[in-house]
Amino acid sequence: MVVQGRVAKNMERPNLIQDLGKRPLTREVLVALRTRSLRRRAWYQVLDRMERGLVDLTILWVDKIRNNSMTKVLLRILKKLVQALEQRTVQVLMVGKRLAVNASRIAVRWGNSQAYVWRFDPGFWVALVNMTGGR
Repeated sequence: MVVQGRVAKNMERPNLIQDLGKRPLTREVLVALRTRSLRRRAWYQVLDRMERGLVDLTILWVDKIRNNSMTKVLLRILKKLVQALEQRTVQVLMVGKRLAVNASRIAVRWGNSQAYVWRFDPGFWVALVNMTGGR
């Protein structure tokens, strides 16, 4: 059930890239995005050493970015990161849907008529991916 709530919240969330441009860049925004990307294993895969270093130094030394050129550079870096995070979410849902359709088909064949709705439940898709490791 917890997984289902998490998926629904992610699917209803507005576009993060547009959201980044609307509010001021602060340390909290950078830390939240870095933490999220580290947890999803995108930090080292998407950003090169210079980009990671720039974000890390900004987190250490600046509370709120006021310089326009610094904001533009950081927004380019964060845009790359957000796109990768959103793409991974879509990939997880695609794999989960495929797994759910197969599991549903087998369960319906075995006589579980209620299993047909598994095909349309994003929470079930994510749970299947987490259980199987995305295979």
